[in-house]
Amino acid sequence: MRAAGLVVIAALAAVPYGIAQAPATMTFHFENAQLQPAKYLITLHEDGTGHFHADAGPSSPDDIAALPNEGQDRPIQVTSPTVERIFEIARAKKFFNMACENGDAHLAFTGKKELGYQGADGHGGCTYNYSKDPKIQWLTTEMQGIAATLEEGRRLELEHEHGRLTLDAELETLEQMVQNGQALELGNIAQTLLAIVKDDAVLQRAQKRARHLLAIVDAGGIVTK
Repeated sequence: MRAAGLVVIAALAAVPYGIAQAPATMTFHFENAQLQPAKYLITLHEDGTGHFHADAGPSSPDDIAALPNEGQDRPIQVTSPTVERIFEIARAKKFFNMACENGDAHLAFTGKKELGYQGADGHGGCTYNYSKDPKIQWLTTEMQGIAATLEEGRRLELEHEHGRLTLDAELETLEQMVQNGQALELGNIAQTLLAIVKDDAVLQRAQKRARHLLAIVDAGGIVTK
C-alpha cells in the first residue's frame, strides 16, 4: 500500500503546474471622450481568447454622412507570440503593481489607461496617461492597435452594408494603419474582409485591398506590400 501511495504522489507531482491553475487574465481599459470609441475594455486570457467591449458614442445629427457610433461587444482571439509577450511583461512588471504613470505632468492628455492582471500567481493594476517604461509603452500600443482594428472592422461592416462606394477609401486607411503598426491582430476582422472579397458588387480596387489584408492575416501578421 505504501508503494502504491508513493506512485500516486509521484504521478501528481508530474502534472504540469499550469494545468491545476485557472488561466490568468489581463485587462486594458481606455477612456478619451475625443476619440471613437471613447471608452472600451479589452479582456485577454492567457490562452489567447478574450473579449472586447466598447461603449456607443454620441450621435452626430449635424453630419448626415457620419456612420452611427455604435458600440461593440464581441469575442476576440490574439495570436500566440503576442499573448506570450503580454503575460511575460505583466509578470515582469509585478502584475502592474507599480507606478505606470511617470510622464511629464505637462504632456497632452492621450487618454486614461488602466492595466490589470488577475491570476493564481498574483493580481494588480495601474492607471496612467503616459508611461516612459518601454514595456508598458509596447503593451499600450498593442492594446490600442487591437482596438483600432476592431473599430475599422465595425466601420467596414457598416459601409459594406450601407455604402459600398466608400469601402475603398476605408480599406486604404486600414492598409496604412497596418503598415504603420497602428492596427494589429487583423484576424479578428478576417470574416468582414472575406465578405468584401466575395462581393462582386464591391469595386475591384476595394476587393484587392481586402485580399491584401487577408494575406497579412495568413502570413501571421507579417506586413506585405
